[in-house]
Amino acid sequence: MNTSEETLERVLGSLVAATKGRTPFTLGFLGTTGTDGGARVRAVIIREVDRAAYRVKVATNSLSRKVSEIGHQPRVALTLYDDERGVQLRIRGDAAVVDDEKERRRAWERFSPNSRHLYASRLVPGTPCPDERVDGPGDVETAMERFAWIRIDMTDLDWLDLSGDAHIRWQFTREDDGWHGQEIVA
Repeated sequence: MNTSEETLERVLGSLVAATKGRTPFTLGFLGTTGTDGGARVRAVIIREVDRAAYRVKVATNSLSRKVSEIGHQPRVALTLYDDERGVQLRIRGDAAVVDDEKERRRAWERFSPNSRHLYASRLVPGTPCPDERVDGPGDVETAMERFAWIRIDMTDLDWLDLSGDAHIRWQFTREDDGWHGQEIVA
């Protein structure tokens, strides 16, 4: 049987591994609260994990709805699933758009040219397509302006291992003195 510390280490190690190479936890589903109060969920790529700060970072277009949703209600949920291992990880936390220009630039520099190009469009995500689908190549400044770096400060973790006959589930809550975990009924 795993201890709370071993399970927490497995959780954090899995998140870090997702940023080093493609793993099932690289792609997750971020849930926000829409400005109308309704739930919104979309896929995001885990780009960075800060183990010391218990923080996950993702990127998005600064004009996407998730940016205004996070500004309206910073509480978010992030779900990841590893089909090969039969493991689900649910993260809850407080999200914010990073406004520190040095940190944004540092993150931007790690993106490939192909990834940077995705932010160069002058079209706004989620709006109707124009009659003529011409969106000339945006410039580097447009791309950088459209790049939003989002941090999620993790407050709760739920690790569910479905691989065996008996499912194992651990729940962790972050408090001032660190993480507190307990095995709970799956």
